[in-house]
Amino acid sequence: MQAAKDTFLKTLAARLSVVNPARTVMLDGTLCPAVIATENQTPVPPNTELESFLLSWEGASHATPEAPLMYMDCKLSYSSRGTDAKLRTDRGRIITAMDSELLQLCQQRYAVKCDYTQTPPCALGTNIFWTQPVMTGLTDADGILLRTATIRLFFFPEVG
Repeated sequence: MQAAKDTFLKTLAARLSVVNPARTVMLDGTLCPAVIATENQTPVPPNTELESFLLSWEGASHATPEAPLMYMDCKLSYSSRGTDAKLRTDRGRIITAMDSELLQLCQQRYAVKCDYTQTPPCALGTNIFWTQPVMTGLTDADGILLRTATIRLFFFPEVG
């Protein structure tokens, strides 16, 4: 299960570095694509969540009782307060740009599942694949626009 989550995270981060190389965040002193697994960053540094894609996972289930195929739902949230803290006139445009980026990141809906606990990562012989993002409406909280999208990730569990 962890390999599927790691592969999805690494795939989205690699794709974001191509789609929008400027959408980055500083984590632990390293500049990286703004795709963050919240379970790996405790706590997420202040304001990192703004204009970053935050991934969180819901529990895994079998796709059908008799098949080994499993799935997990990934919740991606992203937000913006705009570039002008007083007027906030461009926060909607920023969220729209991030909507477009997310759709581009998810366009090719599969990747080779790898074990990222070793260097270099090792392919595990199966793929992960996922649904198109299902986006919620916008929430406005204290001048920050927030959107959440859900993606269902399918994978075969690691054996061993």
